Amino acid sequence: MDELMNIREAATYLRLNTMTVYKMAQKRQIPAFKVGGDWRFKKEWLEDWLAQKAAIGRGSVLIVDDDPMIQEILKEIVVDQGYTVFLAGDGESALELLEKRHFDLVFLDLILPGVGGVDILEAIKRKDKGIVVVVVTGYADDPVALKAMALGPLLLIRKPFKEKDIVEVLSMVLKGKTV
Repeated sequence: MDELMNIREAATYLRLNTMTVYKMAQKRQIPAFKVGGDWRFKKEWLEDWLAQKAAIGRGSVLIVDDDPMIQEILKEIVVDQGYTVFLAGDGESALELLEKRHFDLVFLDLILPGVGGVDILEAIKRKDKGIVVVVVTGYADDPVALKAMALGPLLLIRKPFKEKDIVEVLSMVLKGKTV
C-alpha cells in the first residue's frame, strides 16, 4: 500500500500553510480522505492534482474594491478557482496595475476613493477591449452604475453577492465566452 501523508506532511510537500491544507481538505478542494478522523493524502494524488491545476492555465484577475472584506472574499473565491489575483484598494492603484500587466478579468467596484470606477472602466476599454469587466456594486440603480453600463459590454453583480455568482462568471470566462 502507498504511504499516506498527514496534513503537516502534505502542507510541507505542497509548500502551503497547514491550516490552508486542512481547510482545502474539508471543502474537498484537494484529494484527501479521512482515516480515524484525520485527513490523509497520497503523494500520487497530490501530484496529479497539481498537474491538473497547472494544465488548466487560468489567467489573472484584478479585484478593485476599497472594502478589505470584499477584497478578501472575492480573492478566496477566485484563487479557489485557480486564478492569479491582484488587489487594488483605490483607483490609482488599479490604474498602476493595469499599466503594468494584462488581466483577463477585472472585478470593479464603482464607488472608490480618488479615481472612480467609471474612469477605471474607460481606461480598461482604451487599453484592451478584450478584458472582461464585472462591476460589483451595491448601487445598481445609481447614475454611476448606469454610466458604467453604457460603456459596456460588461457584467454587473450586486452586493451582497453569492459565491456561485462569482464562480459562474469565472467559469464563463474560462470557457472563452465573452459578454
